[in-house]
Amino acid sequence: MLLTETTQIMDFPLIDRLTPAVRYRLLILLVLFALAPASRCFAQSGGLGNFGTLGGFEPRGQYPSQEYFAALEIYRDGDLEDATEAFEIALRRTRRDINGRWIDAIPVYAMLGECYWHLGALPKVRENVDMALQLAIRHRGWQTRVDWDSAIRQGVQRSPQQWLWPEAAAINRIVTADRLKMSSGERLTEQSIARGGAIEEFNIKTLDVIEIMRGLAIACYRKRILMGPLAQTDPLASEMAEAIKTGGIPQPIARSLLGCVRASTRFSNKDDKRALDDTVKYGTLGGGVHPLTPIALLLQASALAESDRADGMLAGALATVHASGAMEQPEWIGEALQLAAGIASEKEAVAVRVTAERVGTALARKSRLAAVHSFVAGADAAITAGDLDGATMLIGQAKSFADRRDVLQPRISAYGGYVAARLAAARGDAFGFGKSTTVDQAYASMQSFAFENNINKRKFVSMPSLYQMNLIGQAVGSRIGTSSSDEFLEYYSSNPPQSLWRRDPVDALAFSTIDRSAALNARLAIAGASTDGSKVLARSDALLAGRFSQTLPMAGRIASARHLARSEQDALPADAVALRGKGIPAINRLRQSVLDSRVPAGAEFDRDALTKAGIVQESLASTIALSRLSLPQLTPPRLDPKAPAEKLPAGTAMVTFAVSNNRIYTTFTFDGNTNAWISPIGRLPAGITSVLRSIGVGKSRGGKLPEDDSWRKDAATIMRLLFPEPSSFHDAPFDSLIIVPDGPLWYLPFELLPIDETSPALLGEKFQIRYAATPGLALQWAAAASENQTVGLVASRFFAPRELDINQSIAQSIVDATEGSVMLPTGEPTVPSPYLGTAVEHLIVAAPVIMDIKVPFAMNIVPYDKANSGATLGGWMRFPSQVPRSVSLAGFRSLAESGRLGDGRELFLTLAALQTAGVRDVLISRWAVGGESTAIALRDFAQELPFSGMAQAWTRAKMVLRRSDLVPDAEPLLANADEDREILTGEEPLFWSGYLLASPVETSP
Repeated sequence: MLLTETTQIMDFPLIDRLTPAVRYRLLILLVLFALAPASRCFAQSGGLGNFGTLGGFEPRGQYPSQEYFAALEIYRDGDLEDATEAFEIALRRTRRDINGRWIDAIPVYAMLGECYWHLGALPKVRENVDMALQLAIRHRGWQTRVDWDSAIRQGVQRSPQQWLWPEAAAINRIVTADRLKMSSGERLTEQSIARGGAIEEFNIKTLDVIEIMRGLAIACYRKRILMGPLAQTDPLASEMAEAIKTGGIPQPIARSLLGCVRASTRFSNKDDKRALDDTVKYGTLGGGVHPLTPIALLLQASALAESDRADGMLAGALATVHASGAMEQPEWIGEALQLAAGIASEKEAVAVRVTAERVGTALARKSRLAAVHSFVAGADAAITAGDLDGATMLIGQAKSFADRRDVLQPRISAYGGYVAARLAAARGDAFGFGKSTTVDQAYASMQSFAFENNINKRKFVSMPSLYQMNLIGQAVGSRIGTSSSDEFLEYYSSNPPQSLWRRDPVDALAFSTIDRSAALNARLAIAGASTDGSKVLARSDALLAGRFSQTLPMAGRIASARHLARSEQDALPADAVALRGKGIPAINRLRQSVLDSRVPAGAEFDRDALTKAGIVQESLASTIALSRLSLPQLTPPRLDPKAPAEKLPAGTAMVTFAVSNNRIYTTFTFDGNTNAWISPIGRLPAGITSVLRSIGVGKSRGGKLPEDDSWRKDAATIMRLLFPEPSSFHDAPFDSLIIVPDGPLWYLPFELLPIDETSPALLGEKFQIRYAATPGLALQWAAAASENQTVGLVASRFFAPRELDINQSIAQSIVDATEGSVMLPTGEPTVPSPYLGTAVEHLIVAAPVIMDIKVPFAMNIVPYDKANSGATLGGWMRFPSQVPRSVSLAGFRSLAESGRLGDGRELFLTLAALQTAGVRDVLISRWAVGGESTAIALRDFAQELPFSGMAQAWTRAKMVLRRSDLVPDAEPLLANADEDREILTGEEPLFWSGYLLASPVETSP
């Protein structure tokens, strides 16, 4: 009687005007007050026969409890904090006995999972949905004990709600009973007790069977979304898929409801084909919808999203929207509209945008959860349709709801941040460099939820892809080498699939930008355990390329968009050519803008017009990067994993190193064959330091120059460490050698390594050595040189630091050595640094250059134009930069000169960034020498550079330097103790071995 009175109180008009949170708290107080006498009676009359339980707690009223339905209303109204608290209270009101909780807890656990899903606490989602599945498995078969004959309320019709939109109001709704009788337990006998297992006395209960089944379907659906590809390996999902049987139940409504649950269990186990078959067969009944139709249609659309073409996904998503409205389950509407926005074409997006606005407006009073999500999805679709004003209006409506104190929706807000960033880019804004833009701010809000989500000062993983990667990282150690683990690692170290972009662009961007080094390292370890050298080479390339792209904005997506627009057709891989050929408007506009803004070599140009063109181009690149396009990984270029050595020219060998987990993975490739081996890193850094100090690099005491050739012994030791059979270089049938260093090997002059212990010849004397940041960069194709072969020199006090006149005279002599060369000003520049490619083909910088590894792309390449953010390494990679074909940084200073070697990042990032910006050939010093020795080398180098190219020009320049006599007083790198040397030549390794040449070999397109 008291429960009835409580229900009547909640129907008072005054109560209806209260917020759901206040209404919920009032209900809880009244229910607890009403149940107090019943609880005392239960305590006084315990026994086996009263309530069909052995100890524990038996709630009065209904299953699930009234508290559950009150919490459900709060959840739908958008206040996740109060909803979570309400469901926790509802969980405490579920039935318990000596076997634990009963099936009435299934929907409570499922909805707790939904609360934590929207809050972004995925471990809590897993915990709650697993509890729901475990209860269903423990009590398997309970559906067969339900009195299904009364499931449909015959002769009862319900008029559509006034707030419904026409499509939802027109749906035929099957009116089902909210209470059905179910037998539970068995008669207790000696035999039944002896069998063990769950013990429950036979009884008959009345409960909301359909809501419990709906909760089970929700838990299964969310488990799949959470686990992604890992769902098929989850034992609980597999067991759940076998726990739902429909055989022996004749009632059509029961078979339809159970068929929907079975579809959800199969979807949870990644059995999409059978799940789709079940949803088609059981999702509706006689043309009408029932309480499980919305979740069945949603998982149908989600399963279709996983297919290649996603045929039918849009129709399924919109059907979910209307069915959810008809069944008054607004919680699925926003998710369905997000799916619709993710698949809609430009024309289809118009209809999605109209539907989303109409539905969001209709739900404004019914469900703020659904309204906010609908408006954001509508704005997303409006951007796709090109309706930017409509998108702005819808985002504003979503924000007006989301900013209310009693609305908390972090996941939807993150999606809103993505849409806001996309909208800002479409309106002409772009990701900034050195300053924060609207795109940056919106994107940062999304990334904050994805990577820094905190709830009550606890950090939680919020995105499914990140959660899955964590699981892979935990499991891969014990299962390393298995084919299944390698398949999963390949998936999580590649681009996000198109299905993920359709479902959740925030998750896809998190997938794209997360550090994947653990997966890449594990894949390399698996390859290293095999005998397939090509596989080790391809995975070494992927690891090194991933390290660079991870340092770029959006993990290289913007850089890939730039590369796609800048590159000639012959320089692009097949997938990029195919993408550019699809006629995507943003890509076409960007490509055409790049072509239109190119300045012919030596021509005059309008600086303001070029700057404006660059703003438009960066906006288009940001738009492409934020779109749902699956962009090829172009920055840096990757080797073909099926034929990684295919582009290596005849007469050229390539050695690659990849440092991973204190081991060095080495490959040697020549003539189509690749061998691989693994070495411990051990004392290699100490050995490299010994070689450097032996030749005078970073030496702090005494003279810099060595008194003997003891460095050769140290170099021979390193040769033995790196190459098990160094004699293979002795009679090698090749004359060109590409070396891809990693870690401390960046500081090692490989030119100084002996070919073998019996010969004094060095690698640098026998082979023309080129370096590369990644194997893919070593073998990238480059367009032919332009007709403009002007050499530009930028020089500071580098040759004679204490004598300005002499320093200027030396610099001028380098310029005079080549006809048409120019001295670039050190004051106000005639040509801004990012546009130097319009004036010179070859740039030589004879000035100190130091990278701050904390902000590597803020490094200025030339000593002038420092106020211009475009004059930095990062600025050179952006539009509208037009950079020289070759850049020589003769004064670059790496950690080779420091007391402790670094990991080579400063050299690695500089080379990779310059070549990403469009520079083909790079000469860079590991340590700055300066003085007359550098002048001799640069003078000859500049003279040959326009005619021979960088590789041949530098080979000749080194030869000239090594044969030249030097004066100690003219070498600022030397110490006072070196001034007494009577004979000094450029043969000393300190003067010539510190330069590193990175120039792709000539390959066919």
